[in-house]
Amino acid sequence: ELSTEDLEYDPEPERTLRKKLKAARLAKAAMGDEGQPPRRTMGDYCK
Repeated sequence: ELSTEDLEYDPEPERTLRKKLKAARLAKAAMGDEGQPPRRTMGDYCK
């Protein structure tokens, strides 16, 4: 039977998670421009 005192804190899973989240965020930012329609400006409405 393990108690919480027996377990040592392992920062590795959190590091891995942060790395994956950062990579996903950067990838989304890099491809975000292509996936969205062109931005509407006031000129589009005044034609």
